[in-house]
Amino acid sequence: MIDFILRRFDHGELTMLVRQYGRMLPDGQGRAFVLVHGIGASSRYFARLSRRLAPHGIVYAVDLPGFGASPSPSAPLDIPDFAALLRAFAEAWGIIDPVLVGHSMGTQVVAEATLQDPSLSSSLVLIAPVVDPAAPTGLGQALRLVRDVFTEPPSANWIVAVDYLRCGPRRYFSALPAMLSYRLEERVRLLTAPTLVIRGSQDPVTPADWAARLVAAIPGASRLDVPGASHVVQYAAPQAVAAAIVSHARIGVPGTASEPEQ
Repeated sequence: MIDFILRRFDHGELTMLVRQYGRMLPDGQGRAFVLVHGIGASSRYFARLSRRLAPHGIVYAVDLPGFGASPSPSAPLDIPDFAALLRAFAEAWGIIDPVLVGHSMGTQVVAEATLQDPSLSSSLVLIAPVVDPAAPTGLGQALRLVRDVFTEPPSANWIVAVDYLRCGPRRYFSALPAMLSYRLEERVRLLTAPTLVIRGSQDPVTPADWAARLVAAIPGASRLDVPGASHVVQYAAPQAVAAAIVSHARIGVPGTASEPEQ
């Protein structure tokens, strides 16, 4: 079932493909949601979450340059570059005060975009943020991701594996230094937007102590641990994550799911 429109955003030499779900609701109801994936991944693993957010507004799930369906940039981009592109995208498409949702490396991108322009968004959601300083190297992250594979739904592993193959090692390793060098724990201290941190209770990539330190560093931040889920929590437990996001955005949604979906 195809329930989205695939759109294209061009900015100079950079291109992002964007999956658009839902629509803006009449009379100013609902919100726009902008979803940003992690390294090697794409908008595809946001599909379950996007469908649950769509009744509450319009959803834009992007493929960053070099990932998913988007062509590679001519030179590697760092996190501030991705963030500036996200800001240009929101401005060009007239997306006003979106709820910015990042997963894994995408948390760095949405946080940096909000720091570059604090008026961009009044609601920030960091799902499974990285990089925990206890595992600051590519090898350390890889070992945690291997552990994560055994706690994810098989269908989630399949989507991520296909996306990683599509990305390829050259593009993956060209982006990896930017992710590893970005000091999220330092940058988030400057955030002013209300921020929600979400993680799966079994996530080895974003352990509980790292999430707790991040929440403590962000003024007024809140945290949700989803029982039974792991790093790709938005795929395994989309209703619980959607409910938390919509509640954080102050537009309310009935019901949650406490257990991951297979």
